[in-house]
Amino acid sequence: MLRIRKLRRIAFMLALAVAFSAAERSRAVGQARALKSQLQPLLMAHCIDCHEGKDAEGSFDLAGLGDDLSDRETARRWVLVHDRMVKGEMPPKDEPSISVAKQSAAIKTLSTTLMRADRVRSNVVLRRLNRNEYEATVRDLFGIEARVKNMLPQDTPTDGFDNVGEGLAVSAEAMQAYLRAADATLDAVFGPPTRPRYVQHTTNLLDQKDHLGNSSIARYFGKMFRKTKDGVVIFQSRYCPSNLVNFARLRAPAGTYRGTVRVRAIQSNEPVTLRIYGGDTIVGRRENHLVGYYDIPPGEWTTVEFEDRLVEPNGTFLPKCYGTEDTRKDADTYPNPGLEIADITIEGPIEEWPPASRARLLSDVNPRSGTASDAKAILERILPRAFRRPVEPGEVDPFVSLVESKLDAGDSFEGALRLGLKAVLCSPEFLFLEEPGEDVISQHALASRLSYFLWSSMPDAELLSLADQGRLDDPTVLRGQVDRLLNSPKAKALTVNFTAQWLSLKDIDFTAPDRKLYPEFDELLKISMVEETQRFFHEMLRQDLSVMNVVDSDFVIVNERLAKHYGIDGVEGQKFRKVTLPADSVRGGVMTQASILKVTANGTNSSPVVRGIWVLENIMGTPAPPPPPNAPTVEPDIRGATTLREQLAKHRDVDMCAVCHVIIDPAGFALENFDVIGGWRDDYRTLGEGRRPDVRRAPFTYDWVSYKLGRPVDATGQTPDGRPFKDIRRFKELLADDVDQITTGLTRKLLTYSMGRTVGFSDRPAIKGIVTKVSAQQYGLRALVHEIVQSSTFHRP
Repeated sequence: MLRIRKLRRIAFMLALAVAFSAAERSRAVGQARALKSQLQPLLMAHCIDCHEGKDAEGSFDLAGLGDDLSDRETARRWVLVHDRMVKGEMPPKDEPSISVAKQSAAIKTLSTTLMRADRVRSNVVLRRLNRNEYEATVRDLFGIEARVKNMLPQDTPTDGFDNVGEGLAVSAEAMQAYLRAADATLDAVFGPPTRPRYVQHTTNLLDQKDHLGNSSIARYFGKMFRKTKDGVVIFQSRYCPSNLVNFARLRAPAGTYRGTVRVRAIQSNEPVTLRIYGGDTIVGRRENHLVGYYDIPPGEWTTVEFEDRLVEPNGTFLPKCYGTEDTRKDADTYPNPGLEIADITIEGPIEEWPPASRARLLSDVNPRSGTASDAKAILERILPRAFRRPVEPGEVDPFVSLVESKLDAGDSFEGALRLGLKAVLCSPEFLFLEEPGEDVISQHALASRLSYFLWSSMPDAELLSLADQGRLDDPTVLRGQVDRLLNSPKAKALTVNFTAQWLSLKDIDFTAPDRKLYPEFDELLKISMVEETQRFFHEMLRQDLSVMNVVDSDFVIVNERLAKHYGIDGVEGQKFRKVTLPADSVRGGVMTQASILKVTANGTNSSPVVRGIWVLENIMGTPAPPPPPNAPTVEPDIRGATTLREQLAKHRDVDMCAVCHVIIDPAGFALENFDVIGGWRDDYRTLGEGRRPDVRRAPFTYDWVSYKLGRPVDATGQTPDGRPFKDIRRFKELLADDVDQITTGLTRKLLTYSMGRTVGFSDRPAIKGIVTKVSAQQYGLRALVHEIVQSSTFHRP
């Protein structure tokens, strides 16, 4: 009964919120209509002549502008009116002016109405855990490594983030997925009923045999591979049939395996790179993945050690070269660098059995003789952590009742307990973040909001203890907790999840570069791109560097593959390191990182429009308005006869297009010297007419170069206020002039991510206050995180 009452209470809260929001919305609509009537004389006298009908200047039709401020687009347009009046842009200087008193009154009316409407629109009562948060939460709740997020539906981003409550609806399909994810989670908690078969396997590529007992590799000797007394020399970076076939034939169970490879580089004065793949590397129909890249020194034997999880049974491993030039016919006499691979040992699964999570859950309860009372004790211990708050008396009873029903039906204690735990994992108290409170959220809600901001996971024992004591909202205590959470390895979630969305790193695989145009692009470059950006953000956070490093910095964090891509000398090996840039470098900051340049381009061309919009939204914090519905599109000329810049010049001759492109295009033009994979270019690549480049084969991949060099790049331009630049260096200098604007943009992004709701007009005063406080701390990124958490906005429902 208590469970039913609890669900009814949540339903009542939602209904009450809906009713309250409806009332507030009605009031806001009424005020919007009053707003329009109040502004009507001013609009008619100064605005309608230019902004009416389908031919309105900038396609901004004020006469047809609606008054429902709960509609995002309507509200956005009224905010634009407000902002242009504040800046003195409306009406234009060549039109009759408005008296200061009338303009101030109009701005105040707009501001008050927009503020109220935005508060109503952003009112979100409950926020569901997204996929990443769910997986991290069950990890920390039970102490397991369960890969369950891919079992859940994709989360819908709102305002660029997939943890915003408005986009996190729950469908019937999602609930079915949560049931399956709960089962998978509990499988990991309890572990298999019997100890998995342990495999300890030492093999050599020389010994690999197919299912008939014949050598699977002998036919390649003298052609692709060279046979030695210790093993096999391989030269292949592309197709390389060096799978551990013998291990695959063992049909090993899923789990984590420990491996060692005895290997050395040959015929080279420099290290040669080994890469290893795991999973279904033979047929490739099931899951397979990269294990890692390893630098192998020449001459002396080296033992490479690795650990890897085979997520499905019957998997195996594949060692092969990287960055070498293949041969398929003369391996015995081939003079180029390669790898000699000797014995390989694979053993596992190395997870302990029974898993520690099982013992932690059951404590001293013997599952063979467990009772309903034992189950109740376990659930009473789990529930406060699962719900991230103290539980009410009797709140555990509905879950215990489920256990009792199973026990009465003759089920085992473990099976009955699983049902109770499954109900916990599918309950609204677990799946949603409750944030009760009138003016401020509760202490426990604050603990959850903080931990999901910095860890994407549940609060730990220390946070919950401080919440229990009512001390967490003490500014000094809270500051200490922020530092503690940021110093934890779990804070990697902030770096990975925030940058994935703010900087669009999640889209790194959205397009694949055309291999004919960009033959040097490969897997290691792509991986290195993303890791550079993540490490750069982490370095800013760790060292409390100025947020202006986003615009420009005097350092990059690169490995050898990325350094060579950037033309930076003196970096060797797969290890990332911080490298100081020369004063005139085109690199530095986020915009010129290869990951950003790739996700803002397609696989063939870069677009100044796409990149310009991205910079406005993510760096400058001044999103471009959507194009008018009848605006013509601009498509790149794939033949290379005309550049996109030349096409845009014609496009800007159309009045409805020019008003936006004067704002959008400059940042895109400044980045034109960077191609779709982030490399520097003085000329566009083309598959049409052009001159041959100096190189015949691409570095690292050794693909034949078939592209030509076409039209020269023009990266000049001027900012909307008329300041010229000739390339990205000068553009970054101009961008860095407005520190507060850049900081405001990043503050909006972090605030959206931290609170799980959209940030709107009503948040402007709080954001301004945060930026002011951060400005007194050299605009440090860590200081920004602190000020967000200390702000009154972060503590409000």
